[in-house]
Amino acid sequence: MIRVVLAVLLGTALLGASLPAAERAERDRNAALATSELDALATEAELLAASNDPVDPRRSPATTTVTLRPPQPTFTDGGRLHVADDRLVWVPRTGPNRTVRSEIPIRVDAPLRIERRTDLRLSLYRVDGESVVRIRRARVEKASRGQPPHAG
Repeated sequence: MIRVVLAVLLGTALLGASLPAAERAERDRNAALATSELDALATEAELLAASNDPVDPRRSPATTTVTLRPPQPTFTDGGRLHVADDRLVWVPRTGPNRTVRSEIPIRVDAPLRIERRTDLRLSLYRVDGESVVRIRRARVEKASRGQPPHAG
Protein backbone atom coordinates (compact mmCIF):
# COMPACT_ATOMS: atom_id res chain seq x y z
CA MET A 1 0.00 0.00 0.00
CA ILE A 2 2.81 2.38 0.88
CA ARG A 3 4.49 1.67 -2.46
CA VAL A 4 1.30 2.63 -4.31
CA VAL A 5 1.03 5.89 -2.38
CA LEU A 6 4.71 6.69 -3.00
CA ALA A 7 4.33 5.90 -6.71
CA VAL A 8 1.30 8.21 -6.96
CA LEU A 9 3.10 10.99 -5.08
CA LEU A 10 6.19 10.63 -7.27
CA GLY A 11 4.09 10.65 -10.45
CA THR A 12 2.21 13.74 -9.30
CA ALA A 13 5.45 15.53 -8.44
CA LEU A 14 6.97 14.71 -11.83
CA LEU A 15 3.84 15.86 -13.65
CA GLY A 16 3.74 19.07 -11.62
CA ALA A 17 7.38 19.76 -12.41
CA SER A 18 6.97 19.16 -16.15
CA LEU A 19 3.75 21.12 -16.80
CA PRO A 20 5.29 24.62 -16.57
CA ALA A 21 7.92 23.61 -19.11
CA ALA A 22 5.24 22.18 -21.42
CA GLU A 23 3.16 25.36 -21.11
CA ARG A 24 6.18 27.55 -21.83
CA ALA A 25 7.08 25.41 -24.85
CA GLU A 26 3.53 25.69 -26.19
CA ARG A 27 3.46 29.46 -25.64
CA ASP A 28 6.71 29.74 -27.61
CA ARG A 29 5.36 27.43 -30.34
CA ASN A 30 2.10 29.39 -30.59
CA ALA A 31 3.99 32.69 -30.79
CA ALA A 32 6.22 31.31 -33.57
CA LEU A 33 3.25 29.94 -35.54
CA ALA A 34 1.24 33.16 -35.13
CA THR A 35 4.20 35.32 -36.11
CA SER A 36 4.69 33.15 -39.18
CA GLU A 37 1.04 33.68 -40.17
CA LEU A 38 1.38 37.46 -39.76
CA ASP A 39 4.67 37.43 -41.70
CA ALA A 40 2.86 35.66 -44.55
CA LEU A 41 0.11 38.31 -44.48
CA ALA A 42 2.67 41.14 -44.57
CA THR A 43 4.57 39.41 -47.40
CA GLU A 44 1.39 38.99 -49.46
CA ALA A 45 0.55 42.68 -48.94
CA GLU A 46 4.05 43.66 -50.07
CA LEU A 47 3.91 41.32 -53.11
CA LEU A 48 0.52 42.73 -54.09
CA ALA A 49 1.96 46.25 -54.01
CA ALA A 50 5.18 45.27 -55.79
CA SER A 51 3.49 43.47 -58.68
CA ASN A 52 0.49 45.75 -59.32
CA ASP A 53 -0.34 49.40 -59.78
CA PRO A 54 -2.48 50.99 -57.08
CA VAL A 55 -5.80 52.49 -58.20
CA ASP A 56 -8.13 55.17 -56.94
CA PRO A 57 -10.52 53.85 -54.22
CA ARG A 58 -13.47 54.26 -56.64
CA ARG A 59 -11.96 51.81 -59.14
CA SER A 60 -11.63 48.03 -59.07
CA PRO A 61 -8.30 47.19 -57.38
CA ALA A 62 -5.82 44.35 -57.68
CA THR A 63 -6.70 41.80 -54.99
CA THR A 64 -5.54 38.60 -53.40
CA THR A 65 -6.93 36.35 -50.70
CA VAL A 66 -4.92 35.12 -47.73
CA THR A 67 -5.99 32.50 -45.21
CA LEU A 68 -4.81 33.05 -41.65
CA ARG A 69 -4.67 30.04 -39.33
CA PRO A 70 -4.07 31.08 -35.70
CA PRO A 71 -2.49 28.37 -33.56
CA GLN A 72 -4.93 26.23 -31.59
CA PRO A 73 -3.97 25.89 -27.92
CA THR A 74 -3.72 22.58 -26.06
CA PHE A 75 -2.04 23.31 -22.69
CA THR A 76 -2.27 27.12 -22.66
CA ASP A 77 -5.07 29.60 -23.14
CA GLY A 78 -4.02 30.51 -26.68
CA GLY A 79 -4.55 33.97 -28.06
CA ARG A 80 -5.66 35.86 -31.16
CA LEU A 81 -4.29 37.64 -34.20
CA HIS A 82 -5.05 41.36 -34.28
CA VAL A 83 -5.07 43.26 -37.58
CA ALA A 84 -5.54 47.03 -37.46
CA ASP A 85 -4.25 50.07 -39.35
CA ASP A 86 -0.50 49.43 -39.76
CA ARG A 87 -0.63 46.80 -36.97
CA LEU A 88 -0.21 43.03 -37.25
CA VAL A 89 -0.03 41.59 -33.73
CA TRP A 90 -0.19 38.19 -31.98
CA VAL A 91 -1.96 38.79 -28.66
CA PRO A 92 -1.57 35.76 -26.37
CA ARG A 93 -3.72 35.47 -23.27
CA THR A 94 -0.52 35.23 -21.25
CA GLY A 95 2.92 36.52 -22.18
CA PRO A 96 4.12 39.38 -24.35
CA ASN A 97 2.52 40.45 -27.64
CA ARG A 98 4.47 39.86 -30.86
CA THR A 99 4.28 42.48 -33.63
CA VAL A 100 5.07 42.00 -37.32
CA ARG A 101 5.95 44.98 -39.50
CA SER A 102 4.72 45.48 -43.05
CA GLU A 103 6.61 47.69 -45.49
CA ILE A 104 3.33 48.69 -47.15
CA PRO A 105 0.73 50.70 -45.20
CA ILE A 106 -2.23 48.57 -44.13
CA ARG A 107 -5.76 49.87 -43.60
CA VAL A 108 -8.85 48.17 -42.20
CA ASP A 109 -12.43 49.41 -41.79
CA ALA A 110 -12.37 48.25 -38.16
CA PRO A 111 -9.78 46.24 -36.21
CA LEU A 112 -9.99 42.50 -36.93
CA ARG A 113 -9.78 39.97 -34.09
CA ILE A 114 -8.94 36.57 -35.55
CA GLU A 115 -9.17 33.49 -33.33
CA ARG A 116 -9.86 30.77 -35.92
CA ARG A 117 -9.16 30.10 -39.60
CA THR A 118 -10.15 33.21 -41.54
CA ASP A 119 -9.93 34.25 -45.19
CA LEU A 120 -8.88 37.87 -45.73
CA ARG A 121 -9.18 39.90 -48.92
CA LEU A 122 -6.28 42.27 -49.63
CA SER A 123 -6.90 45.12 -52.10
CA LEU A 124 -4.35 47.63 -53.42
CA TYR A 125 -5.38 51.30 -53.57
CA ARG A 126 -3.74 54.68 -53.97
CA VAL A 127 -4.57 57.05 -51.12
CA ASP A 128 -3.04 60.55 -51.05
CA GLY A 129 -0.46 59.44 -53.64
CA GLU A 130 0.63 56.44 -51.56
CA SER A 131 0.09 52.71 -52.13
CA VAL A 132 -2.12 51.24 -49.39
CA VAL A 133 -3.36 47.67 -48.88
CA ARG A 134 -6.87 47.45 -47.51
CA ILE A 135 -7.70 44.27 -45.58
CA ARG A 136 -11.22 42.92 -45.07
CA ARG A 137 -12.68 39.57 -44.16
CA ALA A 138 -13.41 37.67 -47.37
CA ARG A 139 -16.94 36.39 -47.77
CA VAL A 140 -18.27 33.38 -49.62
CA GLU A 141 -21.88 33.34 -50.70
CA LYS A 142 -23.91 30.66 -48.96
CA ALA A 143 -24.87 27.62 -51.05
CA SER A 144 -22.08 28.23 -53.55
CA ARG A 145 -19.41 25.65 -52.80
CA GLY A 146 -16.03 26.22 -54.29
CA GLN A 147 -16.75 29.84 -55.15
CA PRO A 148 -13.71 31.99 -54.57
CA PRO A 149 -14.20 34.53 -51.76
CA HIS A 150 -14.98 38.10 -52.72
CA ALA A 151 -14.87 41.35 -50.83
CA GLY A 152 -18.19 42.92 -50.11
